[in-house]
Amino acid sequence: MTEDEKEHPWEFITLAAAAMLMVTNGARQSLGLFVFPVNTATGLSIVTISLAMAVGQFVWGAVQPIAGAVADRYGAGRVLLAGVLIFALGSALTPFMTTGLGIVLTLGLLSAMGSGAASFSVLIGAVARHLPVRQRVRRVVLSTRVAPSDNSSLRHCCRR
Repeated sequence: MTEDEKEHPWEFITLAAAAMLMVTNGARQSLGLFVFPVNTATGLSIVTISLAMAVGQFVWGAVQPIAGAVADRYGAGRVLLAGVLIFALGSALTPFMTTGLGIVLTLGLLSAMGSGAASFSVLIGAVARHLPVRQRVRRVVLSTRVAPSDNSSLRHCCRR
């Protein structure tokens, strides 16, 4: 076992990345379940909430390459932490928005930017950097394999 493997065991890194993907992608993919609760909490129309969600899908995809470049320059840990904090802020502020612009800013921009910054583009590089070359592909696939199942996990968790 090399010194790097002792410092960063692949099990911890893989599971941490999988857990982060479960949270960020699960929350993003399960937004449709929360249209009516957000509608009730904010009084906004379903069309306005859907627009915010559509903006969020675009922003999530657009932020990922930028977050990857920032992670290369300043470190993945900082970008992941910032992403989680921005995601949490956007999610926490969403029920308090009473205007279309407010819901687009919180749900469409903040939550999506945070989710994009803590998603695949940063996590794959962070996981791969800490693994031996011969194990990278298998371990990275293992950490990202969780993403398709996260939607159903949150869906069952949030049902009434």
